Amino acid sequence: MRHLLLAPLLLAASLNAVEIDTYKDNYRVTDLNETIKANDNVFMQGDFEQIIRLEMIEMDDEDSISSKVDSAVKRIEEIIDSGKEVKVSIVGHTPTVISENEKNIDSDVYANAIQNWFRSDIDTNSSVKTSEDYAKKIEQKMIDTNLPEEIFYTENRGGLDQGFSEGTSEGKDLSARVMVTLYVYELEDIDSDRDGVFDRVDKCPNSPRGNVVDNDGCPIDSDGDGVLDYKDQCPKTPKGVEVDSKGCPLDLDEDGVLDYKDKCLGTPLGLSVDPNGCPIKSKLHLNFKTSSDKILKESYSEVKRFAKFMKENPMYKAEIIGHTDSMGKAVKNMDLSQRRAASARKALISEGVEASRLTSAGRGELDPIESNRTAAGRKENRRTEIQLSLIK
Repeated sequence: MRHLLLAPLLLAASLNAVEIDTYKDNYRVTDLNETIKANDNVFMQGDFEQIIRLEMIEMDDEDSISSKVDSAVKRIEEIIDSGKEVKVSIVGHTPTVISENEKNIDSDVYANAIQNWFRSDIDTNSSVKTSEDYAKKIEQKMIDTNLPEEIFYTENRGGLDQGFSEGTSEGKDLSARVMVTLYVYELEDIDSDRDGVFDRVDKCPNSPRGNVVDNDGCPIDSDGDGVLDYKDQCPKTPKGVEVDSKGCPLDLDEDGVLDYKDKCLGTPLGLSVDPNGCPIKSKLHLNFKTSSDKILKESYSEVKRFAKFMKENPMYKAEIIGHTDSMGKAVKNMDLSQRRAASARKALISEGVEASRLTSAGRGELDPIESNRTAAGRKENRRTEIQLSLIK
């Protein structure tokens, strides 16, 4: 008889010990982290920033199931989207099972209370299976929403945890339930790219070292030119100025004056310009037949280039000045320089430049820019210059 009494007491004690798996004191947990870490299940190990009990799901109400699963999924997604790691326990419960052939003993004696507990749970196979089905059903619904399967842990409690009075049908219905709990891990504050923003909130976790970042951990573009500061070689470009891939303002006509300051965009290459980027004096690189004012065909592109500039900048007028070297007679050189300048003016007019904006003159051998003693020097002296001025 003594052995028969010990058996239910020992079994009852071992069954009661199972309650530490997920819950303690009928869901009232005083030290959540310690309770979870006491569980041998690896799923539950770790420090938690939060343990969130989500709303109970009544398994006898299909409409309620769908609504509460959607609500739980939304909450889980919010936590995941905030950059935190989570685990989710899904625990199935059923009403307490009482054998039809046995009745509870009406007694306040502790030993009889233990026997009643043992008697009510001795045949729980179907109840355990049902609670397992409940938990798996809810888990599958959540997985079907594309939540990662590995974050879930299911447990079936059968009729072990009587959360409601089962003296009424409403109480029994409520005991057919699933409890969903969200465990938010307490993450270590790591800053892999050392930008001052922890990895868990860093939207640009591989920012180059030593560069200034915004609150999201992303490199900044201080001047708003579309080139990030760590790549920007001109980090203080004025707002709205077009830049190149290095973040520097453009100088498309390569006259040394940046486009946003250049009042004469499109100045032909080689023209000297003032601080506003407007031409002052330059050369027309024209080739003529020897001792002739006939422009060679190879120089037509140069004529067209300068004509284009003049048409695009109608505020200018141009004086075309011919020069020669000192070979031959000075009188003939003067005449040749005048005829060549006039020929260049005529070519520009034929390209659409107004005749009123063009004049020509010859200087012969009077203004050498190099020595006439060398072939290279004489070649430089045989030139056609352009003197530009604003139309008043």
